[in-house]
Amino acid sequence: MVLKMNTTIYYFTGTGNSLKIAQLLCDKLKECKLVSIASIWEEESIKSNSEKVGFVFPLYYAGLPKIVKDFINKMDFSNSEYFFTIVTSAGDITDLPLFQIEEILVKKSKKLNAGFFIRMPNNYIIGYDVDPKEKESELFEIADKKIEEIVKIIIRQVDSIRIDSNENKRNRKAKFNQEFHESVNQNDKNFYTDENCNSCGICEKICPVKNIILVDGKPEWQHKCQQCLACINYCPEKAIQFGSLTLKTQRYHHPEISIKVLMETVKK
Repeated sequence: MVLKMNTTIYYFTGTGNSLKIAQLLCDKLKECKLVSIASIWEEESIKSNSEKVGFVFPLYYAGLPKIVKDFINKMDFSNSEYFFTIVTSAGDITDLPLFQIEEILVKKSKKLNAGFFIRMPNNYIIGYDVDPKEKESELFEIADKKIEEIVKIIIRQVDSIRIDSNENKRNRKAKFNQEFHESVNQNDKNFYTDENCNSCGICEKICPVKNIILVDGKPEWQHKCQQCLACINYCPEKAIQFGSLTLKTQRYHHPEISIKVLMETVKK
């Protein structure tokens, strides 16, 4: 007889927003286990033995991060009964990631029971600057309250999901997301270090997919990037740049997710 962990939450995080949400949620659920997707995504056989399975991750280009899509496709959920997801986002809300997960689960004779979005501070600094500290604090408070509501739904195993029926709109976003998946691994060619790099090696240690190696004390990216931006946002010297886009932007990571905590989520 297989003993079931009541809930397992699989999460993907770069700068800590999704990890913090997963921690808050798991703390309030009974018999809950957190698992970093990046720590197991390359394993050939991945099976869940939990009754309830959750996915927590950031919105990437209107949909799923590539690593999350690949991971869910690979998993065996035959022993699981209730599925939920929380998508963290810096503002854009689209139901495409819910639809993408639902498509995958249906092929496994399962369904996505509940889907939620939580607004978190911007960490996509290769496109936009960070939010003001006051705004960050406000978003954290709102997120805490939303977690309370989500916990009640998950405990009762209520169906709570809304997917837009506008197929044309969804298809446009799906194409946008797919184009990102096809190019994301190679986009790390735009990263480089400036004269402030002190060869501390933090970027190498916190990359969730082990995409960075140090050569003569300087980071080199190995073209399996997921664009989580952990390396650039956690660099203590702000020495990592992405083209010219980040020369004027600030850096962000969740204030309660330290370098040490993030290192613990990386595959050894």
